[in-house]
Amino acid sequence: MRVAPAGAGDVERAVRLIALIPARFGAQRLPGKPLADIGGAPMVVRVAQRVARAQGIDEMAVATDDERIARAVTQAGFRAVMTDPACRNGTERIAQAARELKADGYLNVQGDEPLIDPDAITALGKLLRGGAEMATLARPMNPDEAEQSGVVKVVLDRDGRALYFSRSLIPFPRSPGEVAPLAHIGLYGFSAAALQHFARLEETSLERAEGLEQLRALWNGLRISVSVGHWTSIAVDTLEDLERVRGIYLSEDSNLSQRKIL
Repeated sequence: MRVAPAGAGDVERAVRLIALIPARFGAQRLPGKPLADIGGAPMVVRVAQRVARAQGIDEMAVATDDERIARAVTQAGFRAVMTDPACRNGTERIAQAARELKADGYLNVQGDEPLIDPDAITALGKLLRGGAEMATLARPMNPDEAEQSGVVKVVLDRDGRALYFSRSLIPFPRSPGEVAPLAHIGLYGFSAAALQHFARLEETSLERAEGLEQLRALWNGLRISVSVGHWTSIAVDTLEDLERVRGIYLSEDSNLSQRKIL
């Protein structure tokens, strides 16, 4: 099913949106990372707390395959939905959860993004309310990120839809400064129909080449609307990432304590 793309002149529709946080225990590079302690709470709970601060989200749940994660989530006052351990990726996991939790649109907020900006989640929801069938986010790219394959780049068309994503620098800077390079932020939104359709699609050659799941959507003709803003986050993939995030939380707590004293 196709819907009109989101655009500058679109009026937001009254739709029900659910944010889903996929979290599995058996991450390859950092097993058990959803339960890694960050400032006194499991990482997945820190993500849920960020989502709870976003505007325009009607419901939120963590989609997991592990009772330990579910227990930590419910003890913190959030909802957990059990999903099949055989789910190949986060998209399949939230698609399964969506069959239990009915809504017009769904946001896929990664469970390893404990510093995600709530305003970014709000912006993603706004694209869905504007009629996007699939949506994501981008930010201006820092110059030192051009050669970093871990920073995914995206090029947009005139209507703010994704033309292509790559780990290489795109567009090629033949005329530096003519087009501002954009870095992709890995949050996704889907209409209910687009989510189930995307979850059924098979892996494509482009996706295998770049290691980017969203290329499966473009290959199959799904339109991805993109909102651009100055949002920041840190995905936790390694122990070094985890220690960096922990340090930021300690700094935030220290600053908050000083403000209370003053």
